[in-house]
Amino acid sequence: MLTLEDLRDINVQQGKVLDRYYNVRHFADAGKVEGNDQTVAQHHNGLCVIMIHPSHPICSKTVENVDFKISGNCDRSDIVLSGKKKRGAQFMNPTSKLCNVTCTDGSSYVLYCGVRGKLLEVNENLKSSPQLIAERCDSDGYIAIIQPKKEEEKTILKDLLTEEDFTRHCQTRTNNKHKLNDMIESDSKRLCQP
Repeated sequence: MLTLEDLRDINVQQGKVLDRYYNVRHFADAGKVEGNDQTVAQHHNGLCVIMIHPSHPICSKTVENVDFKISGNCDRSDIVLSGKKKRGAQFMNPTSKLCNVTCTDGSSYVLYCGVRGKLLEVNENLKSSPQLIAERCDSDGYIAIIQPKKEEEKTILKDLLTEEDFTRHCQTRTNNKHKLNDMIESDSKRLCQP
């Protein structure tokens, strides 16, 4: 019989699924937008799961809509795959747009692929339950699954940031923001003096 302590252990173990079975990397400021941080988790079978990072501004907002139609004639959710080689998959580059996310406060974000490969699946659940992307960004709220080329599987994550590098990047970004605010404040004081 399971005890309450066993259930807690199971929850702790589930939280470590990404750590245990995936090689996790991050791409900061995707689309050159500060704070548009995303995560790529590569399974040992080579498939990559694309997610937003828990520090992404979306995670602190109410999500109104996740739209995979990125232009008039390109809908990422229109995927019809066939065969072992996944014919019909859309080929993606690291800068390819995956979806647009709109929040109830009027803010919107473009989320990107981050790696090269075939788009095998988008998370259709985000269409009916868009808040999943904010509340469960590292599990049920994933954005898409990408299959890199076989010859690129081992090197696909080399241009992305490790957890340590990502933390350093975020600290530098925060420090630069504080420095800029200090400079603006001192300039406004200097200009306002008679």
